Amino acid sequence: MTIRTFIWQMDMGASLDTQYRISRTQFGGGYAQLSTTGINNKTKNWSGTKTGDFATVIAPILDFLDDHAGATPFYWTDPHGKTRQYTCAGASTPQRKGNFWRIMLNFEQFMSV
Repeated sequence: MTIRTFIWQMDMGASLDTQYRISRTQFGGGYAQLSTTGINNKTKNWSGTKTGDFATVIAPILDFLDDHAGATPFYWTDPHGKTRQYTCAGASTPQRKGNFWRIMLNFEQFMSV
């Protein structure tokens, strides 16, 4: 199966959340040992919005997300120009004015084996 590409760019103000997976072993006297977990212990997750006309901008994004159902990864190029695989488990879509809507997205970096 071919991995599709999320072609829409988020509006200005997207937010990057970098997380490191670690193991922590706590010893007596306040000492601790930390180590990284796995070979890909760093993930970069993005959140942001896209605004526009419902029929031409928002509905195609919702259709794309429905096709992936939160579990199938897709390619997306972040604001830094890096293309990686992501999943999106849901979206919030408030109406702005008339037929002008905003979709709020959270992309979680996907690591495949």
